[in-house]
Amino acid sequence: MVKRIVMAAVLVALCLALTSVAKADTLLYNNGAINGMVEAYTINFGFQVSDSFTLSVSTSGLTRITGVGLWLFPGDTPTGIGWQIGSSFFGSDISSGFSSIATNTFQFMNTFGYDVYTSSLLISTPGLGPGTYYLTLDNATTAQGNPLYWDQNSGPSSAMDSSLGSIPSESFQVYGGTVTQTPEPASLLLLGSGLLGLAGGIRKRMKG
Repeated sequence: MVKRIVMAAVLVALCLALTSVAKADTLLYNNGAINGMVEAYTINFGFQVSDSFTLSVSTSGLTRITGVGLWLFPGDTPTGIGWQIGSSFFGSDISSGFSSIATNTFQFMNTFGYDVYTSSLLISTPGLGPGTYYLTLDNATTAQGNPLYWDQNSGPSSAMDSSLGSIPSESFQVYGGTVTQTPEPASLLLLGSGLLGLAGGIRKRMKG
């Protein structure tokens, strides 16, 4: 009986040690809330805006971008945005795609006469380690086919506009899955041999 219990404990411990635990949909980077009252930059009709973001943990992949502040002509709504994740401004070497807007929330009409929305979109990337990456938005679409502008909130990231060069950064948050590191093989062997040694000690005491 004791032997079966000990061996089961060994197997469970080894299985847990071999598994990388992923936590999905965690806030990984926050560039701040929308402002809506200062400036915004075009992300369609051939224009691109690229913002840096820094990850402090290893991830299983990025899943969504939220809190994207968008300015639109009155009565229009955002419908989709092209996105790229790269290792440099305007880069797409990590992942890219076009996503329909997942959520749209009207905020207010600003003093410039634009409707201001906060929007989110789903994305997908491979796992990323700690470091600095770049989010680029472009090829955006609206219900009426008008220009779409990304809200400037002057958050902590660095930013570039494809026509203007360096600009203050824009409003967004990055979500994804975080992962724990798998133990080294030597650590697993040490754990297994220790537990097996414990089982042997119990058997000897029972025989004695």
